[in-house]
Formats: sequence, C-alpha cells, structure tokens
Amino acid sequence: MAKDRLRVSEMFYSIQGEGSFCGQPSVFLRLQGCNLTCGGKSTITSKHCEGKATWRCDTIEVWTKGNSMSFQKICEEWERNKWIDRLTNGAHLVITGGEPLLQMDVLGLFLDYYNQQYQTVPFIEIETNGTIEPSSAIKKYIKQYNVALKLTNSGLQKENYFVKKAIQFFTNQKYAFFKFVVSNEQDIKELEETYIEPFQLQQSKIMLMPAADNKHDLAILEPNVIEWCKQRAWRYSARLHINIWDKKTGV
Repeated sequence: MAKDRLRVSEMFYSIQGEGSFCGQPSVFLRLQGCNLTCGGKSTITSKHCEGKATWRCDTIEVWTKGNSMSFQKICEEWERNKWIDRLTNGAHLVITGGEPLLQMDVLGLFLDYYNQQYQTVPFIEIETNGTIEPSSAIKKYIKQYNVALKLTNSGLQKENYFVKKAIQFFTNQKYAFFKFVVSNEQDIKELEETYIEPFQLQQSKIMLMPAADNKHDLAILEPNVIEWCKQRAWRYSARLHINIWDKKTGV
C-alpha cells in the first residue's frame, strides 16, 4: 500500500460509547482489518459464535470491508463535515478497528500529515486488542490506549491473543486502561489469573464490559457485571452506543 493512504472502513462523528471517556464527543476513524476474529475462527463467514465463544465482535461486518483513502481525501472529508473544527475545539479522535495498529506505520505518517496541515493534533485515543506494541512513530501522538484484552470467551486460542511483550508494554503505560468483555464469573477468574495477577494491573485501570451486542442482552447482563465490579472495586464500562442505537453502527 502507498505510504500516503489508509485502509478505512468508516469515519463518523459521535460520542465515545465505552471506556473511561464514555460520553466524550469524538471523531471515529475505523481502520480496516484485524488480526483476531472474536466469536470464533470462522465467525466472519458463519456469522455465529463458535466453540467456547459467548460473544462476537459487533463491528466485524464493518471492519472486514473498506476503501483505500489518501491522507488528503480523509482530511478534506473531515473539513467538509466540520470535524476539524470539532477536533480543534476539544473532541477526541478515536482510532479503532478491527485492529488499527496493523496499519501503525502509515497511521504515524497520517498523524504527521495532520500535524503539518493544522499545526496541532487532537487528543487521540487508540482502541487495540493488546497484541501489537505501538511503533515509536505513533507512540508520540497517543494520549490514551483503550486495551481490550481477550479471554477464552472470545472463541480464540490463547496463543492468538496473548502476546506477553505487547501486554507488558501497555501495563507500563500511565494512560492505558484495560477492558474485559465478560459473561460470567468464570471469566472473572480467568482474567484475574491470566492478566491481573501476572502483570499486576492497577485496580483503577481495570474495566468490565458486558458481552452483549444488543439492548436486550445488555439489559439482562448489565446488573451482574456492575455487581462484579462493585465486589472488586473495578470500573464498569458502559456500552452507551448500544443503549442508544442498539445494533446500528457508524452513529
């Protein structure tokens, strides 16, 4: 791919629906592709949870598609929609996927381009599955890492989602928060044994999120997840976009 083009699945202006900045006005840049298929190895084609999966990536139908866009074209579209003004006035830029760090080298060049064009960069959150350590070209721009570490309930083999060096990098970052998608108390036990104890994750950085991709399932699971958070003094991550828009994406 050319060094001045990103593979983009969608771009939109909304509010952050998850994590520590839930409710924050944000421009979303969703990049195409992922190195994991949460829901099971063949979930992209089967469109169902497979094996031990209790949930399926709710944007999988979006990030599997996309278009190659030049940096200039991306910025022109943002200018036309007045998103540059929003970013300049305090909206965040949320770079998500899929797994956006698959394109981190070109993404670093895009952020250089943005900085040259507008003499500033916005507050940038990057949403990652924690399997790839960011390059130096991109680290300088990221203000917060939203790290969604995976469990057996993703339907994947541990060797696919557990990358010790990358996890250690994120645990050493001051502005990294860890989101875990959970369905039951067995998930809690697993995340404690797999991540919290070995990597000594800070209590204040741990967030639980219900394994639900629609309003109905979210309403059922939410009270349990909140109770598990209360018992351990962990943070609860809402899925505000699901509460508001249900299964609709790009809003």
